[in-house]
Amino acid sequence: MWRPFVWTALGLAVAAGFGLGGALFAARALQAPLGTWWLAAAQAHGHIQLFGWAGLMVLGVGFHFLPRLRGAPLARPGHTRAVVGLLAAGLALRALAQPLLALAAPGAVSQALRLALALSGLLELAGASLALGLLGQTLRHGPSVRERAGFWPVLPFFASAFAALWLALALNLAGLATATGGLVSASVDQATMLLAFYAFLVPVSVAMSARTFPLYFRTPLPRLGRLQVGLALLLAGLAVRLWGDLGGAPLAAGLGRLGLAAALGVFILALGIFAPRRALPHRVVRPLADPIHLHALCAYLWLVGAALLLAAAGLEVVALPPDAERHALGAGFVTLLILGMGLHLLPGFAGRPLRSRGLVWATLALGNAAALLRVGPVLLPTLVPATLASALLASSGLAGVAALVLFGLNLR
Repeated sequence: MWRPFVWTALGLAVAAGFGLGGALFAARALQAPLGTWWLAAAQAHGHIQLFGWAGLMVLGVGFHFLPRLRGAPLARPGHTRAVVGLLAAGLALRALAQPLLALAAPGAVSQALRLALALSGLLELAGASLALGLLGQTLRHGPSVRERAGFWPVLPFFASAFAALWLALALNLAGLATATGGLVSASVDQATMLLAFYAFLVPVSVAMSARTFPLYFRTPLPRLGRLQVGLALLLAGLAVRLWGDLGGAPLAAGLGRLGLAAALGVFILALGIFAPRRALPHRVVRPLADPIHLHALCAYLWLVGAALLLAAAGLEVVALPPDAERHALGAGFVTLLILGMGLHLLPGFAGRPLRSRGLVWATLALGNAAALLRVGPVLLPTLVPATLASALLASSGLAGVAALVLFGLNLR
């Protein structure tokens, strides 16, 4: 049941995620006429990266992995195709309708596109609601949750993550229904992005890391109490930051960033991702010689970078460009973690080996290149001329597309 989610996520990311992002900066580098359509396409690109590429991957793996962790079969597994159908339809409609609405003149076509844009948000929310319903029904079956030693400690992470997914898509629907000229209001777009990153993707990534890294990468057993503290810090920091950003309270926004930075630091330390590996009998674990292991290490290095940026911005040492924060987390942490864990877990789900270990090294290089080319020019604008910066940002999209294509080829 995970296959449709994985291939749909890859298709959306290649076409409307990394591909569209690269095309937007290529248009800027070529000095094409930019306007509202460019901003509308950029909003659609960001949304599809979060809820199409990352969101569909999380749900596809989750439908396979979580029932086994719970000790009960997935409720109504046939309904998962409806989930992926609703989400894919909503995301594809968003990618088409939002830029076109920004270009359309007032009239019947514009009204139809407005309805299509609102419908895209409704379809996504319906798909997420159905997914959460299936997972909720699964949770009610099987042995006592407290008896599942591998599931009980990370249940708060999954619960908060999937609740945040629903809340972010409900907020997205409200923003699309009130969009002006094809643009969702900046405050709604910002709140949706922050919820998706810090309340959905980071918690679910930490929970999956806590359950899989000790087994696959021989990291120390996670400090579960510290992880719980980190989750509380994360959600509190996010709430304070949203209050500060949306309410125009710079002090609260700064405190919120510091809380988020502290939470990310607690997660990294509690997981022990950079700690010495536990030894195996008659075998030495060499993280730097294993490209899949390196995907995970690089992903968490990007998370360290995001934490440092948040701390510096919270202390007002530097001004944090929103693009740098989003892409350090999205292109760096989330994408590299998906690529690495996907190459490790999905062949096991399918009972087939990877096509080539060499392709794993190529995916690692291209994934990091995509993140560096996207974050570097934004963080160091004074060192890179504007024309070169646009070219580098466009190249980031190409590197991301290449990484995803090789990822897909390796899985097949």
